[in-house]
Amino acid sequence: MKFLAGADFAYGNTRLRARKGGLLSPADCERLVGKDVEALLGALDGTPYAQDVEAALTRQHGLRRLHEAIRLHLGRSLEEMRSFYSGPARELVDLLLSRFDVQNVVALLRAQAGSSRSAEDALLAVVPVGWLLEPLAREILRQHELAGAVALLARWTPDAAQARALRAAFAEYERSDDLAAFERAILADHFTRLAEALERAGQGGETLLRFVRREIDEQNLLVALRLRSALERGEVTELALEGELLPGGRVSAASLEAAVRSLAAVSDLSSLGGEAWRAPLARWATTGDLVALERELERRRVADATALFAEGDPLSIDVPLAFSVAKQTEAQNLRLLGEAAVRHSDPELVRHQLLAGGPA
Repeated sequence: MKFLAGADFAYGNTRLRARKGGLLSPADCERLVGKDVEALLGALDGTPYAQDVEAALTRQHGLRRLHEAIRLHLGRSLEEMRSFYSGPARELVDLLLSRFDVQNVVALLRAQAGSSRSAEDALLAVVPVGWLLEPLAREILRQHELAGAVALLARWTPDAAQARALRAAFAEYERSDDLAAFERAILADHFTRLAEALERAGQGGETLLRFVRREIDEQNLLVALRLRSALERGEVTELALEGELLPGGRVSAASLEAAVRSLAAVSDLSSLGGEAWRAPLARWATTGDLVALERELERRRVADATALFAEGDPLSIDVPLAFSVAKQTEAQNLRLLGEAAVRHSDPELVRHQLLAGGPA
């Protein structure tokens, strides 16, 4: 991750704006509520997903085919987006898409460490973006021990710093046998280096840096409030946020620890999170519903990111950020619709859970 300057986004952003119309709108997703999996696949056959639905035909069936088509389309769309840029703009887009690199690493390590999921199920969690593509992913899942998977990942990652972090985190895991701590260490390394790179990028990386820090702060907020709830229920007896928080956010560990101890301090967090936190935290203080809080924070974050299509700088990273969040949200909504179809979920509940990420 290196210094970035003089990024030219004009050509790529023009291409992405032309693709905005192909995004599924909230109304499109609403019309898919209540359809079975085959009907969902049929509906996608008339959209930009068509070639991915066809590609998934020979690989999976039923719900797995839908998930396969979704992940293939997401990966293809984001890699095509990457190809629209060069030079410093491409480097910023690479930083934007690096979230999928680390998510794929964590997904494979989590699957390899467990024994309940098949390789095919585990691969459905891997988005084909970046360097960790299917042949390597399959080889990692074939390893008999987690040590072998870590060694392969460290050998093949193009990021030498990530390789060192993987080896160091695994060495600690061998001592602690704490898989959650292992995952946090990998994510902490990623977010630390990403924030540093975006800070060095200066004005060109400001929007993406704010978005990344917001994600970190909201994740840390939820960790702190879960601990508060556990303390209130008597499930734990000590304040233990150390090692649980991700680095790189704006909200300090001291502020979060204070919120664990005092409801009044939770209110103080609203000023740190701004308008995006004020109303959600007020509702949480009344209901104590952490699931609803997480959903509302995500909904607001997605809405603010996708609004950059219209409100952001048209010649900056704002447009790729808006497009990537919209595509990821679209994929999340389609997965939700598929899962709801096989579980025969209440349509009104499904509508409530959909996120608005596409064009109105």
